[in-house]
Amino acid sequence: MLMTATDKLTAIEAVKRNGVSEDQRRIIETMSVTNELLYDIPVFEANDATVHTHLVRTALPKVERRTYNTGTGTSASQTSVTRDVMTEIQSISEVDAKLVREACDPQAFLTGENASFIEAMGQTQAEDMIYGNNAGDPTNINGFATRRAKIGDLCANFGGSGNALTSLYLVKVGRDKVSYIYPKGASGIGVDRDDRGIQVVTDANGKKFKAYQNIFTCDYGLSVGNEKALIRVANIDPKNINGDNLIKEILTLYRKLAVGDGTVIAYANADVLNAIDLSIAGKGNVNYTMEDPWGRQVMSLRGIRFRQVDAIGNNEKALS
Repeated sequence: MLMTATDKLTAIEAVKRNGVSEDQRRIIETMSVTNELLYDIPVFEANDATVHTHLVRTALPKVERRTYNTGTGTSASQTSVTRDVMTEIQSISEVDAKLVREACDPQAFLTGENASFIEAMGQTQAEDMIYGNNAGDPTNINGFATRRAKIGDLCANFGGSGNALTSLYLVKVGRDKVSYIYPKGASGIGVDRDDRGIQVVTDANGKKFKAYQNIFTCDYGLSVGNEKALIRVANIDPKNINGDNLIKEILTLYRKLAVGDGTVIAYANADVLNAIDLSIAGKGNVNYTMEDPWGRQVMSLRGIRFRQVDAIGNNEKALS
């Protein structure tokens, strides 16, 4: 599969550029283990420290035909102002200094212990990018589900009912479409590691011990520059998925996505992807591939990449 221009600007690629520390690169790469959205969504610096303000075009200007000696009326495109907020997540790793000292390879042992904390941050970030609701929690961002919370042109109803449902998100990424943002002026696309060395810390019982302490921080947000770049297929019953019908729905909605450059990704959980996988594989579809530009295994259909995001739950309530 070819790499598009937007692929080169993803978080995974951005941290490989000059000026980004080894710590910052490792944090993003480790977070991607539990947050596959980082592989596709391009990253850009916001125009403020906590909020990214931009115009979303809602209608194109009017165009008229003319002939000799006749004029045309003035017109303008229609836009709306959107303010995409950002959030900060943090994880503090405290590893007993005695455990590190007695390990065969102390540095490798400490790195391995820290990895679990960073993976937990990636999982939290994925949950925010799907279900974050700034109105309900002012410290959080607005995720995909919050932005597509009602059935309509950009949120399709797959027919399920009750409160044990799931969703699939069809996303077109790019600077003027869906992108990952970090605060203005932040280094390393908003990720940081504060190595505090050996500190005296407190256990659950209030007693003291020495530990290697590391503080991991990530500041980020989501920006949707074109409303048509994000479409949700809601009300999917994970226990009763017709893979053929879901593929037809995806291909129909694909035509409704924003025009122009941008990679298209379908984000769903394992149950949904398994139903799609079995449906496609059973037909020997010529459009079915299993590799992305970074050599990772991924399912693709007509240029749409399918990524597994376990943060998308099976406990969603039916949308109306």
